[in-house]
Amino acid sequence: MAAMLAAALALGLLAAAWSAGFFWAWSFTVMPGFAAAPPEAAVASMRAVNANIAGPGFAFVFFGPALFAALSAALAFAAGSGAAAWAALAAAVTYAAGVLGVTFAANIPLNNTLAAAPIVPDTAVEVWRRFAEPWTAWNHLRTAAASLAFLLLAAAAGLAMRN
Repeated sequence: MAAMLAAALALGLLAAAWSAGFFWAWSFTVMPGFAAAPPEAAVASMRAVNANIAGPGFAFVFFGPALFAALSAALAFAAGSGAAAWAALAAAVTYAAGVLGVTFAANIPLNNTLAAAPIVPDTAVEVWRRFAEPWTAWNHLRTAAASLAFLLLAAAAGLAMRN
C-alpha cells in the first residue's frame, strides 16, 4: 500500500507541476506573444493549437493531477493517513474545480467561439480582443489552481511520509 501511495503521489506531483507550468507559460509567454503578432496570425495560431492539442501527453498533464490526487486520497485513507488523505483530496477538488471546471465552463466555450468567428482584416482586432482578454484571465485562475493543487499534493506527500 505504501508503494502504491508513493507512486500515486509522485505521478500526481509530476502531472500537477507540468500542468501549472503549462498554464503559466500560456498566461505569461504564449498569449503575450500572440498579442504582439498581427491579429489574423494570433487567431490562426490559437485555432491551430486548439485543433492539435489533444493527445496522450496532454491528457496526462490535464487530467492526471485530479485523478492521481483522488487516488492518493483513497490510498492514504486506506493506509490510515488521514491528514495526507485530506490534503490529497483538497488537491483533487482544487484541481477539478479550478482547472477542469474552468476549462470546460469558460476556456473551451471561448475557443469554440473563436473557431467559429469569421476572420477578416476589419474584424480580426476586435475578435482577438474579445477572445484573448477573458481567456487569459480564466487561464490565470487555472494557473493558480494547478499551482495550489501541486502544493497540496506536496503537503500530502510530506504528511504520508510521517506515517
